Amino acid sequence: GSPPQKYLFTSSTGVYGQTNGSWVSEDSPAEPSSETGRTLLEAESLALSIGGIVLRLSGIYGPDRGHLYRQFLKGEAVITGNPNRWMNMVHRDDVIGYILAAMETADPGTVLNATDNEPVTQQDFSQWLADQLDRPLPPQKPDVISHKRAQTNKRVANSYAREILSWTPKYPTWREGYAKLMESEGVL
Repeated sequence: GSPPQKYLFTSSTGVYGQTNGSWVSEDSPAEPSSETGRTLLEAESLALSIGGIVLRLSGIYGPDRGHLYRQFLKGEAVITGNPNRWMNMVHRDDVIGYILAAMETADPGTVLNATDNEPVTQQDFSQWLADQLDRPLPPQKPDVISHKRAQTNKRVANSYAREILSWTPKYPTWREGYAKLMESEGVL
């Protein structure tokens, strides 16, 4: 048979190695500090060389996903490293939306950030969860860097993806997504 007309590679916003809380877009330098990030950047390059589309996904959450949230529910959450470190998230259902919209609309060779509309600091996200669930704020352990995402500190912009794809996430921010998740899991 004939080869597929479009290729799509799902990468990660982990290819951006920024640690200073700056905004990053598809035009920002991708200089990952981790081995995983470097491997993904190589794979992106390969995908783009054959006319593929690259979607850089931020932290996926949803049913059975969302590390800090799951830890929080178990009473095991800890705010590690810098409490003001920025996190970027996307709901699992919106990942599917991004993929479908990109396959339909994006030109070969396009790189897009797939994330929701609002980055949040680790501290603010933990405070929001504490308020929603009427639980205490998790303890802070600034000297502990326990999670792979705790190395970077950046805010990922999705304006280019929203413009190119003429598509809007079902969960524009993590608030709507997590509220729906907590409701569906019966924890609210």
